[in-house]
Amino acid sequence: VRPDKVNLIIGSGGKKVKSIIEQSGIEAIDTEDDGTVKIFAKDLASLEKSKAIISNLTMVPNIGDIYRNCEIKSIVPYGVFVEIAPGREGLCHISELSSGWLAKAEDAFKVGDHIDVKLKEINEKGQLRLSHRALLPDADLDNSNSTDKSPLEEVSSLTNPGLFESKRSSEDNSVLPSKKFIRRAVSPSQEKPVTNKDKIKKSSNKVISSVSRKDKSSLVGEEA
Repeated sequence: VRPDKVNLIIGSGGKKVKSIIEQSGIEAIDTEDDGTVKIFAKDLASLEKSKAIISNLTMVPNIGDIYRNCEIKSIVPYGVFVEIAPGREGLCHISELSSGWLAKAEDAFKVGDHIDVKLKEINEKGQLRLSHRALLPDADLDNSNSTDKSPLEEVSSLTNPGLFESKRSSEDNSVLPSKKFIRRAVSPSQEKPVTNKDKIKKSSNKVISSVSRKDKSSLVGEEA
């Protein structure tokens, strides 16, 4: 095995190696610093059983691995210990057991239950941190299908320039439909701006016209 995995076989105070011997029925296990493991047994069946336990203990899991139908071996105030392989356990913290808030692990689980877990972390001691919540459907996804927008969504849409301009233009069209008729094609002569000179000409024509009419009427009166 990898040299840094030898301590996993021995365990604290040799408890783990004693447990392997009792479970498999072998005579003894001898480990060396270079990772060599020697198993002494009277029969092949017990030897293979201990070898399988040691292989699972010293396996190198990868973050993101998913383990199905794992048994809950024990429950503690801060979570549950789950066996992902024979002899290999990891902690699933209480915050990683449910998608919602959970006061006690006993409220939803008991020893012997089987759950799916995902490996989230391996600390410096080689201890596994598992998550059951990571494999549960996210409750927030259901809320995203709602047609009602929250105030934050409204603010977000207004802060997006494209959405704001689109909304603004649609409102302008509904309030001022006459804008459609203002933009119309005109002839080149009509496009020519009116100057002050033109205004003066028009006003002078009106004055002349009114004077000529007055003179004409007075002349007619004199003739009569």
